Amino acid sequence: MKPLSLRGRLALFYAVVLVAVLAAFTADIWWVEGRIGLRRVDRELEGLSASVATMIRDELAEHASIEDAATEVSHVVATPERAVAIVDRGGRPIGASWGRLEWKAPPQPAAGLQVDTVRTSHGAWRVRVEPQMYGTTPVSLVLASSLREVERQQREVIETMWIALPVALLLSGGGAFWLASVALRPIGAMARQAARITSEGTEMLGDAGRGDEVGSFAAAFNDLLVRLRGALRTQRQFMADASHELRTPVSIVRTAADVALSRPVRDEPEYRETLATVGSQARRLSHLVDNMLVLARADAGGYPVRVGEVYLDEIVGECCRAVSMLCEQRSVAIRGGPWSETPFSGDEDLLRQLVLNVLQNAVQHSVRGGTVTVDLAKDGVSVQITIKDSGPGIPVADRARIFERFVRLDHARTGNGSGLGLPIARWIAEVHGGSLVLADSGPDGSAFRITFAQQQGART
Repeated sequence: MKPLSLRGRLALFYAVVLVAVLAAFTADIWWVEGRIGLRRVDRELEGLSASVATMIRDELAEHASIEDAATEVSHVVATPERAVAIVDRGGRPIGASWGRLEWKAPPQPAAGLQVDTVRTSHGAWRVRVEPQMYGTTPVSLVLASSLREVERQQREVIETMWIALPVALLLSGGGAFWLASVALRPIGAMARQAARITSEGTEMLGDAGRGDEVGSFAAAFNDLLVRLRGALRTQRQFMADASHELRTPVSIVRTAADVALSRPVRDEPEYRETLATVGSQARRLSHLVDNMLVLARADAGGYPVRVGEVYLDEIVGECCRAVSMLCEQRSVAIRGGPWSETPFSGDEDLLRQLVLNVLQNAVQHSVRGGTVTVDLAKDGVSVQITIKDSGPGIPVADRARIFERFVRLDHARTGNGSGLGLPIARWIAEVHGGSLVLADSGPDGSAFRITFAQQQGART
């Protein structure tokens, strides 16, 4: 079975709600009509009771007996739709005219006023029983009025509902379908426009300038589209850069292997030289793949961050000692420390990788015989790690690009890295609630500053 369209569901829902409201409104009118009718009948019986009591007193004043007075009055006042009776203390009618009221058990005299509704074969009757005292004779005035007129009015309300309900259902259903069509027309146009949008183009969803919900939806969709296109561009660029970076070590390994195997016999030094080349490029390739994996998992939000209590001064000192071999190769000295204890909550491995990446970057881009200065300072608000190299500096036009992936500035900062160290370092700083920025750069070197909030835990 084909599912009902959205406009059909909206029209059906509107029609059902309207019919339910009309039915509830009709039931309320029916109940109110009955209550108003009963109050009207009660007022009539109250007035009739006062008239009957006055007439009986007048008859008694003319020296008539209570029986004669009751009989006379009951016949004068009674009508087919009204009953009048005067009963004694034992419940025996002294004088009565019941009209159409079929009452097999007349009410017993009551100590006070009683008003009730009685069901008979001729419909419902409203009965009023009021005690009276004439001289030394206690009696009760029984007056009853048919509720036929009240019930007729209530039936007319129900009949009106049954006539108006189908008409209201048709009109509300048609009107709701038309209103739903008008309201959903922009959505349909936006759906057709969305079907024509491509990931490579610049098309956007229309009606973003509207001030209603449709405009808000279009603006949110356009924002999502911009972010998706940006993510796709980043992904494509990442794949292209990764392919380019991977191609170089793979090509070197393949060339070295082909050259080594091009002749049946080679000397041991030649094989060793070839294996050394293969091993060097394999290590470079492994390091590159590891860095790419870290960034990929970071982008997907799947990299585990294990928060623990560490000391930043110890991590910085260990990292300085770890790059000592690279410093010897490039004749670069590291200055800094000792620093005061700096407790911190974070992932020890990631924090170590952060400092190592920035340190290696500083050592690789310092001039031979230069110096890398490391400083760790803290105050009541933040902790700052500043690493300054002695390189030629970064051109102003390239300073915004140094944290992009696979970016290596060939002229100002040459090195053997893959261009992933600083992006990974910035991600680690941000995941710990901090930042990594280029604080200063000039002819005498560049300074990178890592800033953490004091005692700030990592965000998982």
